[in-house]
Amino acid sequence: MYPVLQSMGVTSYKDIEKFSLRLENGQDVLKINYHREKGSFLPKSKKFKFGRSSKAVLTDGGRQNYENVEEPSSTLLIAMEELESIVGKQVKYKASKEDLLLELSHLEKVVHNKIKEIKVKIEAME
Repeated sequence: MYPVLQSMGVTSYKDIEKFSLRLENGQDVLKINYHREKGSFLPKSKKFKFGRSSKAVLTDGGRQNYENVEEPSSTLLIAMEELESIVGKQVKYKASKEDLLLELSHLEKVVHNKIKEIKVKIEAME
């Protein structure tokens, strides 16, 4: 039914709420969000990272100038098509200030929790 998503380990198609795509450290990061009932042990989201391919493209026909251009993975493009057929097209061209502040807040929480986890491990060593 959805061969690329299935090969990525995505099987709960009916539970997919939305998805997003961003560029992080030269990789495309696809995040799939699921609808979960309260108390569910299943993950609310999954992230997948895809490398980008680079190719030289002729930029000036007369002077033989080439420029490296990065392209998204063909697997990612097919996965996005499959996701769009499940949840519909989700177009978001520009992140809003509110979106970026939420993302920053989430990142701060993740980093804070990771620091606490590492400190606990260090304390256990003494």
